[in-house]
Amino acid sequence: MSKGVSEIATMAIYVGVTVTAISGAITVGAPALENMQDANSIRKAQNFMQTVDSNVQEVVSEGEGSTRTMDVSFDRGDLYFNNDTESLIYELRTDASVISPQTSKRDGNIILSSSANVKVNKTTIDGTPCYLMKNDHIKACIKNVGSSGSPQNINTSKLVVLYEFKSSEGSNKNLDGNITVKLNAEPSSSYGTGYTEAEQLGEYIGTGRIKATVSSDYGFKYDVLYQLPTGADFLKIDVQNFR
Repeated sequence: MSKGVSEIATMAIYVGVTVTAISGAITVGAPALENMQDANSIRKAQNFMQTVDSNVQEVVSEGEGSTRTMDVSFDRGDLYFNNDTESLIYELRTDASVISPQTSKRDGNIILSSSANVKVNKTTIDGTPCYLMKNDHIKACIKNVGSSGSPQNINTSKLVVLYEFKSSEGSNKNLDGNITVKLNAEPSSSYGTGYTEAEQLGEYIGTGRIKATVSSDYGFKYDVLYQLPTGADFLKIDVQNFR
């Protein structure tokens, strides 16, 4: 009788250990499983966008009256049309490592991005052509000067054409003053000949980057890199590549 009770008790302990182990495996594995599902959803969305783009190109080439019909079915994420950018967007919040944060990758007309919400484009402010970088907090416009093949007069104190900050109250405040780059506090190092260029133009850029290359009258040549990351409430300015 005692032996029978012991066997039942032992079996109960074994069952308990087995259930606990399975429960633990499900708890640990669930995030990884969800990330795999998210990654698969993103791949499906990419394929869908490629098909949409292909159909659009065909309709355009076939002319007026041409149409295409597509079925849309996503169990994860949101699909919507952005009227401001005239683009079809698939958005999914996920921890899946499909692409590095604050980066974007273009394949034809399809852009895959992660935490990339900076827009960079050419514009003119008060008659001055410049590269406008914009995120949710900052607008910064860097003067468009010359090119690598045709450098022009350049002055670092005049490169920041606009620096506008949107406060938490929704009001906009502009920088009142100049940003000047000087070497060894020497005024002649802040100007000379050179050019500015944007690393990338367009939408959904992780970090906007405008580089000014300056051959100063002081004799040094250097680069000034203006950077606006996604979500940042500041403009980052680095001086580099002295030669």
